[in-house]
Amino acid sequence: MAEIRGEKVSFSKRDIVPLHDLPSAQAEDPIIVHCPAPRSMLRAFAKVFVALFILAFLSIGGIILSVETGSVDSVLSSQAQQALERALGPRYQARIGSTAIRFSSGLRLSLVAQDVDITDSESGQHLSRARSIGMALDPVALLTGRVSIATLEANGMELDTALLPKGQAFDIAQLRIDAIPALLENAFGDLDRLSQTFQRSGTEEIDLSDIAIRLPPRDDGKPRTINLSELSLVPDGEGGYTLDGDVAFNGQVAELALAATAVDGRINNFSARLDGFDIGPLLEQFDNEGLMHQGLNVKTGINIAAARGAENEKPGLDLSFALGNGELYIGGEAQPVSGGVVNAHYDFDGKAVLVDNSNLQFGRTTLPIQAKILDNDKGFDLSVHLPNAAAVADAGGEEPVTFDLKADGTFDRTTREINVPSLYVSSQLGNMAGSLKVHFGQGSPEISFGGQIPKMEATAVKQLWPFWMAHKARPWVIANLFGGTVRNGSIAVFIPAGRMCGPNCPLELAASELQIKFDVENTRLNVAGDIPPLRDAYAHFELVGEKIDVTVSKATSFFPSNRSLELENSRFSIADVYDKPLMADLDLNVKGSADSIAELASFQPINALRDTEFQPGDFSGNVTAHAKLRVGLLKSQSPPDPVWTADLALNDVSLARPISNRKVSSVNGSLKLNNETLHLLGKGRIDDVAMNIDFTQPIRKTSTAGRKLVLNAVLEPGQIAKLAPELSSVLGGTTLLEIDSTDPDRQDVKLDLSNASMVLPGLGWTKGVGVKANASFSMETVNGRTSIHDLAFKGDGFGAAGDLAFDKSGLISANFSRFQLSPQDDYAISVSAAKRSYTVNINGKSADLRPIIAKLRNSDSGPSGASAGTAQSGDLGSLNIKADLDRVYGFNDEALSNVTASVGVRDGKVRSVDFKGVSGRGQAVVAQTTNQGEGGTINLTSSDAGAFARFTNLYTRIRGGLLNLVMTTSNGTSWSGSLDLRNFAVLNEAKLQDIVATPSGQDGRSLNAAVRRNIDVSSEKFQRGFARVVVVNGVVALENGVVRGEQIGATFQGVLKDQNGNIDMTGTFMPAYGLNRLFGELPFIGIFLGNGRDRGLLGITFKLTGPTATPRLQINPLSLIAPGVFRQIFEFQ
Repeated sequence: MAEIRGEKVSFSKRDIVPLHDLPSAQAEDPIIVHCPAPRSMLRAFAKVFVALFILAFLSIGGIILSVETGSVDSVLSSQAQQALERALGPRYQARIGSTAIRFSSGLRLSLVAQDVDITDSESGQHLSRARSIGMALDPVALLTGRVSIATLEANGMELDTALLPKGQAFDIAQLRIDAIPALLENAFGDLDRLSQTFQRSGTEEIDLSDIAIRLPPRDDGKPRTINLSELSLVPDGEGGYTLDGDVAFNGQVAELALAATAVDGRINNFSARLDGFDIGPLLEQFDNEGLMHQGLNVKTGINIAAARGAENEKPGLDLSFALGNGELYIGGEAQPVSGGVVNAHYDFDGKAVLVDNSNLQFGRTTLPIQAKILDNDKGFDLSVHLPNAAAVADAGGEEPVTFDLKADGTFDRTTREINVPSLYVSSQLGNMAGSLKVHFGQGSPEISFGGQIPKMEATAVKQLWPFWMAHKARPWVIANLFGGTVRNGSIAVFIPAGRMCGPNCPLELAASELQIKFDVENTRLNVAGDIPPLRDAYAHFELVGEKIDVTVSKATSFFPSNRSLELENSRFSIADVYDKPLMADLDLNVKGSADSIAELASFQPINALRDTEFQPGDFSGNVTAHAKLRVGLLKSQSPPDPVWTADLALNDVSLARPISNRKVSSVNGSLKLNNETLHLLGKGRIDDVAMNIDFTQPIRKTSTAGRKLVLNAVLEPGQIAKLAPELSSVLGGTTLLEIDSTDPDRQDVKLDLSNASMVLPGLGWTKGVGVKANASFSMETVNGRTSIHDLAFKGDGFGAAGDLAFDKSGLISANFSRFQLSPQDDYAISVSAAKRSYTVNINGKSADLRPIIAKLRNSDSGPSGASAGTAQSGDLGSLNIKADLDRVYGFNDEALSNVTASVGVRDGKVRSVDFKGVSGRGQAVVAQTTNQGEGGTINLTSSDAGAFARFTNLYTRIRGGLLNLVMTTSNGTSWSGSLDLRNFAVLNEAKLQDIVATPSGQDGRSLNAAVRRNIDVSSEKFQRGFARVVVVNGVVALENGVVRGEQIGATFQGVLKDQNGNIDMTGTFMPAYGLNRLFGELPFIGIFLGNGRDRGLLGITFKLTGPTATPRLQINPLSLIAPGVFRQIFEFQ
């Protein structure tokens, strides 16, 4: 009993009464009976009455005691469970944890059942579970055999709707509009029966609290539950009743109110109101990533008002559906919902459903709604009108478009198809005509829509484009197409049945299912990234299935710099609008100035100039370009980096900024670019020299491609002077040049010198045109220092190999491991420089000095040679040359061995000479200088004058002899001195033979005839030759010259070589010189007969003129007969 008394029993507030009012409390009060003293009939009756009263009291008390003590609870619980199972049927099983019955206030019996579970027999899943269900019964009614439930309470109840038996679904297609009054009357009949039930049962109130109704879970498995926190149904005592309470769904509390009023026991009005109900969880669908695919996240309000009607009152049925702020999702795309209300009512006279005074607001889009539904023979007639509606695509930032929409169609209940053959949209900006068919069957319906837009402003097309139609393409059009006029527009949409199958079954329409096409003119089209938009564009737009194609026939792009580009026959396409990341392909054909093309390339996502030193303004000329670009459109999808290529046709393009310190201009050719590199192949001018250009350059710091610059040119002398002025005096003719600058710090140079002439001015070496030769070297510049490595100069019998280094101030060093200007050359040269002081070291086996000797001889021939030599020496600054050679070769097969030499030049003047060598006959050749301030003396001696003369190609007929040449200068430019030859011979000198054999005089006799013998001059020995030598400004003059031999002698004087390389000398030739000279030695008479010292009685005067190398000999015939001093009369002047 203690356990039973300890049970928790829940009652309503009205059942909570003071304990002293309970019958059990009153039963324990003392009973006082006053009995009269005498016994009588009345007393006996009283005793019987008292006994009966006591018996009744004890019986009632026993009943009350049994109820209050819980003696009947277990029996009652078992009976209640059996009764509940019989009511549920065999599919469900019931279990009641416990029951309790007690008396409440007003002597009512309170029946409480706790832990009531109803489960599915097969699965064992709980259909419902209640913490407690209580009711208050009228005991008096029970005694009469009638059950009267005064109040009913349910608390902590859970109901799983998924386990409820499935009823037959309501088929709206079978509904007739004119049947709505009968359906309304049936509904009022049901309300009447509910009212009568209340009246019969005597129920005063039904209270429900903490009730959870479990709906089928969401697609992602999350539960959905409607909670009824407080809900009370109270009859009004006149046949009507009210229902009030709070309903919580998705954490949001809504207010529920229903009311039914009755007249004469008959319900005549009914109203229902649900405010603030969140319908989102009922409609929402999520994809695998947990994102909303479909749903309506708003709070709604529903109002239903129905009037039954009477004789003098018309029936009425009104429905109002209101929306709050939220979002509408279709296919994963969100549309803001700003509110709205749909008011519908039934027209009992016209037997139609009418919708009026309604509107829906989606953001700034407002849709006033008017609709009408009527019966026809096959189903319904449908009419929808949106008068004075306003559409806005918020992402476009444009003003709303006002329009009217009218749609008239039918619904065929047999084919279950909605057919709207006439759908018209009209506005001041253009019109659209279309048709719509919706066929309902298994799964999602089949939808067909077609529309035609003859002409409409582009802004209206964007605003009127429903957010759910082709929703992948719509955002791009709204964000990137502005202004202009759309023409020849067509829309064709076909969605097969069953295709809209949920969030994990995306609606991706194929080419045969989605086609939107139109022409647009005079519009603005955004491209990609920071590239300025295309303006005044004429384009054709196509959305076919998953692919977007925009073909631009012509457009102009204007840049912030006031530059512009013309674009034509270009395309913008998206291969798959359903793909992620969303990628676009651009195929652009543009033409314009080079600086405009460069500016286009500088914008994101191309940004080709980012890692270069160039700016758009550095380019000039004209360019026609074909560019392809693949770029991601949505940064939120983390697309890959853009990929692009461009082919440019360059026409007279020039660069204001030099490349590798070279001016580039007038480039014509092809330039190909991509993300990594640019490749230029064409012709242009480098430093105003025409060249073929093959240039590859990485344009990103991260590029893996290598740099390459190959220049090919045919250089003429004038062009060489532009590229390398220092070589203008070296190269002539035509030179083929190839420069490879793959490494930006190094240039690999190749020269084909076969058709070039070469002159080394300081060495006197030349190469003629047609002599094959080539050169190659690598040149690099680091910190202003230019180094030439691996120099290889090759030709037939000549060449060089070595390295050079120089900077802006001049040569730093040179090292030639091989230097060969003729086949006999085999030596090395090293040059070092310090503050314009140069030291040249020459070492090797042999050297051919003939070019140098010829140069030295020719440089004295005129002012140009002399000045050139002086200028070059001046450019070199201080020059010290040291040579150590085993053998040096000269002219006429002569050579010197064991040659050592040291030459010093300062300020263009030779300051020191120390030359030593040995002739082929073992005779020494020595040349030395002695300096005296700005002047000095050079002394040349040789024990084999003939070999030295032949070596230097001064004179080839001399043999032997001792040579001593002493020249002195005071300023380094004018020289004077003496030449002394002793004990030498002259062989086979033709000019001597001409002198003695040439007829002269009046009688035509020769010198041989005069002396009556043939003078043999084929091999003539001389004891001495002497002359004073003067060199001034390149002119070599001989004074007081004399040659004395055993048979002949001669005197001479004049210019040996002038500035033009000519000779002008006169002299006297004397045969039998020893005998002839005796007359000159006689006293007094020798003055007349010998004509002075070193002259004789008999002789002939001569003159040499013309080129020094090939002089013309003239003989004065009268001088032969004039003896001694009289011969001077006939000498040449």
